Amino acid sequence: MKLSAAILAVILAASVDVQAAKADYNVVPLPQSVAVDNSQKPFLLGSDTRVITTKALDREGDFLRSCISRLPKAGAKGTVELKTGLKSDNPEAYRITVTPKRIIVEGASAPGVFYGVQTLRKSFPVDISQPVEMPAGEVADAPRFAYRGAHLDVVRHFFNADEVKTFIDMLALHNINKFHWHLTDDQGWRIEIKKYPRLTEVGSKRPGTLIGRYGAGTEIDSIPVEGFFTQDQIRDIIAYAAERHIEIIPEIDLPSHMMAALASYPELGCTGGPYEVLCTWAGYKDVLCPGKDKTMEFIGNVLSEVMELFPSKFIHIGGDECPKDRWKECPDCQARIAELGIVATDEASAETQLQGYVTRYAAEVARRHGKSIIGWDEILECDDIPQDAVVMSWRGIDGAVKGTARNHRVIQTPNDYLYFDYYQSDNMDTEPLAIGGYVPVERVYSFEPFSDGMTDAQKALVMGPQANLWTEYVPTFSHLQYMELPRMAALAEVQWTAPEKKNYHDFKCRMPRLIANYEREGYNYARHIFDTDVDFIPDRASRSLVMSASVYPGSALRYTLDGSQPTTASTLYDGPVSLSSDCIVSAAAFAPDGTRGTVTSDTLRVSAPTFGDITLAYEPYSPFAFGGADGLVDGLVGNDNFRSGRWVGFLGDPCDATITFREPATVSQVAFKTCIVWPEGALEFRKAEVYGSADGKNFRLLATLDNPEQDPAQTNGAYLHEINFDPVSLKAIRLVVTPCEPSGIWKRILFVDEIQAR
Repeated sequence: MKLSAAILAVILAASVDVQAAKADYNVVPLPQSVAVDNSQKPFLLGSDTRVITTKALDREGDFLRSCISRLPKAGAKGTVELKTGLKSDNPEAYRITVTPKRIIVEGASAPGVFYGVQTLRKSFPVDISQPVEMPAGEVADAPRFAYRGAHLDVVRHFFNADEVKTFIDMLALHNINKFHWHLTDDQGWRIEIKKYPRLTEVGSKRPGTLIGRYGAGTEIDSIPVEGFFTQDQIRDIIAYAAERHIEIIPEIDLPSHMMAALASYPELGCTGGPYEVLCTWAGYKDVLCPGKDKTMEFIGNVLSEVMELFPSKFIHIGGDECPKDRWKECPDCQARIAELGIVATDEASAETQLQGYVTRYAAEVARRHGKSIIGWDEILECDDIPQDAVVMSWRGIDGAVKGTARNHRVIQTPNDYLYFDYYQSDNMDTEPLAIGGYVPVERVYSFEPFSDGMTDAQKALVMGPQANLWTEYVPTFSHLQYMELPRMAALAEVQWTAPEKKNYHDFKCRMPRLIANYEREGYNYARHIFDTDVDFIPDRASRSLVMSASVYPGSALRYTLDGSQPTTASTLYDGPVSLSSDCIVSAAAFAPDGTRGTVTSDTLRVSAPTFGDITLAYEPYSPFAFGGADGLVDGLVGNDNFRSGRWVGFLGDPCDATITFREPATVSQVAFKTCIVWPEGALEFRKAEVYGSADGKNFRLLATLDNPEQDPAQTNGAYLHEINFDPVSLKAIRLVVTPCEPSGIWKRILFVDEIQAR
């Protein structure tokens, strides 16, 4: 569905100085330097403009010709010249020089010229029904990071060769130069391996797929999922990407996530099977058996065949989420541990170090082919992984910090910033089903790949950032595009643009020209970036929340305080609003024709602890600290999305909060909320204790709430817990919420929000 003409007109009027055919070089990603010379006439560009190239730049020339072929004829005699030879330390640098009669795109290499062409393309106005005026001046540009990646999982749901090529076109539009292609997993094997034909004969097919989100049920649909890429198809896709200066990095995930391989060749597992290609997203214990020589031979043969196919200097070997249950029981694995002289340490079990043996073997196979391995950050759990192994940090930034401290190159892919299978809106009811989480465009844009505390030596080892799209809940290519766009634009600016030049509001104002490209190419995209931003700022002096909003010029924000849907008759927002009592704020922007944008909704609850002084006995888990202790008493109630910023997460430690009220209050109930999302280890609590103090110093136990051990049958979502006791006058309370114990390979994170006392 496209934006209505009225809404798009409002956005354009607010974001760009719309003049029918005037270009603007402030594109996405923002170039490092743009200098417009208004003293000279612009260059008039049309479909009849001649493009001059050298033979080595024929592809870049053809790409530019295809872009300008959409313009009407300009009737002018100017030319566009593409050439290399730019002197720069950055091989992807380019410079565009525009005069009234000529445009020169000069790159330090062919990729640099290609990115210069992309900038010209994206500088076109939204309306290209007339020839385009290219302002005279100069654009000088080069990327911040050499590694600018995007990942796509074609296993959980299969996307064909033409769709993968369109995905590559999307990467090229955003100056992304690395395509991490996830080709194998428990739910399917998607690459032809000639030495092991059953991998695709058996492993590429499954009879159905889990209905709904994992943890909410076990019903499987009856829609078969199958498909794989022949080696000829892969060669064609590799060549297609190379024409756009994109390197494809294949991933063969091992030794875990191998159920499709085990279903094809059961002898590669510890038990011998039988095994089956999974229709669900987790719950497996079976992995490859490194105790068997035949399994190690399989690993070497598969990796070798893949590396002979892909020219990339890297191969990704996975290495994540590997349960060791079978290895502990397997005589072959235990014999291998003895043969290698592996001894358990305080930091790593013998089985964990056995995975290190697999990692080293894969690295040696890669080295024989002149390549290096990349692995998810779990490979760091073994101390002696090869020094040339690249660490892909996905569980937050900890893997990047640890990896660079051990002198490994790293790629930043933290799930809480760069996982595009997470929701884009905190209102999950209006979104297609996703795995959970909350990563809006603004959060992607805010990511800084150089983590706090990194030394200059560590920063030098950060290759760059990458966003990942896992497709458990992405069944169609249109849905894939919706999850990627426009978050890919925010990623592009993180990867390319100098941090001091980044500004989110400016980025939004530059987006309409890029979105016009989405429209021209027929890409589906999410519209949240144009929603009204509503913020709530605590005012402790008045014990209120101040609602403020940024609204695009020409649109009007209207809101309600009773949870009802706003209409054109609802209260008009004309400045900050102070809120000091329970309410549900629903707000939406309206275009001049009355068309309503997305409705945002926030619940406010004010009670004795709200805006009180709060201290925590244990620090929150850093990836989910969000507003910290104050977020527990800021009046804003979290919804089903634990990544919305409303919640505070604790890993292993209790939520032990002491809150001193602004003034004494009679209290007979303490309430709090928790959030359950089983697939991500966001689980329920075991026990909650309420202590009260009349003087703010001496506390006594008032009540306890026991909670039985939870299991995956419990529905994901947010739950309110109320603890009642006889009325008592209090100055302070202490709430201790004890989490469940860890289990299996999953972390158990306790999410708590809005502590209330009434």
